[in-house]
Amino acid sequence: MKFLFTKSAAGVTAFAMALSFIPVLHAQEGTTTASGNASEQLVASPTDKPLERQAKLERSWTVFREKGSTQIWAITKDGKKREIQTLAFFTAFDANYMIKLVADGRLDAMPTGDPITSMEGLKPEDFRKAPPMCRLVRTEEHPAVHLMCGNERRVILREGVFHQFGWEFRDVETVPTSEINATTETAAIDEQTIFEEGVEVQGTENRELREHLTERLNLQGKNQVRTRLVKPIGHPEVYVIMPDGTKRHIADMEAVRAHKLNLRQTTEVTEDEIEAFPEGPALTAGASETVVLDATVAE
Repeated sequence: MKFLFTKSAAGVTAFAMALSFIPVLHAQEGTTTASGNASEQLVASPTDKPLERQAKLERSWTVFREKGSTQIWAITKDGKKREIQTLAFFTAFDANYMIKLVADGRLDAMPTGDPITSMEGLKPEDFRKAPPMCRLVRTEEHPAVHLMCGNERRVILREGVFHQFGWEFRDVETVPTSEINATTETAAIDEQTIFEEGVEVQGTENRELREHLTERLNLQGKNQVRTRLVKPIGHPEVYVIMPDGTKRHIADMEAVRAHKLNLRQTTEVTEDEIEAFPEGPALTAGASETVVLDATVAE
């Protein structure tokens, strides 16, 4: 049975009422804490295991609504907005959705694609799962820090302004000058700057995910490198988390035997957590460099 909705008042009301029955996980309800308690309380499906629930939370789909409008939009990866006019969109790909309110006119610059009136021909990989993250960046040659969002950047005028927004210098990435120059510079950020909506920084997000996973491994008593084996839920690849903060893919069973690894010590993690770690060279049986797996990682 398909639910099709028009832009009439009655249709919008029906759509809104229908949405109230979808198991939506809102951001304010679903902030993941170091203990994981928040994700324990968010059940997308009664049969989900805790880490599967957390994985759904981390990989939440985000759709958009401007504050003064009743239209709900999905954003495609090629930057188009498509109005959702079928309830099936919310249930076909994943049960975990967040409707993000944005300022009026915020989506005007995006080209409008065809409205979504059925699920025919739609694929989950065509749509953005979450809004794009911003980055804090600087170059080796210049100390100025920029907030880079998509193809635009804004210079942060003073250190006090930087701290005013709760940002941390450890999350600033050093990038080539060419990468910064490839973006368009817009208004600088100063004490009077007001963002239309919250700004999320990719570096901060990744650091918090790494800290969260590291804390879990420490709490499990896995403070020896060889025991810090992890694999993302639903994927076969196993990695070892190294003391330098990188992940190294265990190439094959020959590598497992050569380094005397015990795969039963593997901890399942979310895709977001594993992607937050930079990748080092694969761990192979014939690795030429010294790999110290018996080292203890300081807590």
